[in-house]
Amino acid sequence: MMDEKPRLLVWNFTPEEKEKLDRMLELVKAPPAFSISPEQGHMLVRDILHSNQAGTEAFVCDEKIVLFYNIPQKGVLFLIQKFKDADLPRPIFAVVTEHSINWPFSELAAHLIEERRAVRERSIKAEKDAEPSS
Repeated sequence: MMDEKPRLLVWNFTPEEKEKLDRMLELVKAPPAFSISPEQGHMLVRDILHSNQAGTEAFVCDEKIVLFYNIPQKGVLFLIQKFKDADLPRPIFAVVTEHSINWPFSELAAHLIEERRAVRERSIKAEKDAEPSS
C-alpha cells in the first residue's frame, strides 16, 4: 500500500540537528521528518518512502539534503523560511516529483549538488559581469 502522507526526508543531519528540526516541525504543525539512513542511500526514493527495507551498500555524501514529499508549494516555501529562522543548517532543498521518485537517492543527491554548483557559478559570473570595468 502506497503511503501518500506528506513528510520530509532528511539526509546527513546529526541527531542534535534532527531533534531541533523535529521540534520546529512540531511547533508549526508541519508533517514529520524521517532520516534516510546510509544503507538506504542507493535505494529508489519511492522505496525509501514506501518500504522499511534497507539496501546493502552504504552511501556516503557530506551534503545535507531535505526532500519534501506531498507538501504543497506554499508549505514548502513556508518550511524553507522556518529552516532559516530556526538556525538549522542550510541544506539543499528539493521537492520529490513523479520523475525523481523513481531515481536512486544517491543519483538524485548527485544531481542536486551539481545543480547547486551550476547555480552558484552562474551567480558568481553574473556578479563579475556586473562589475564596472576599470
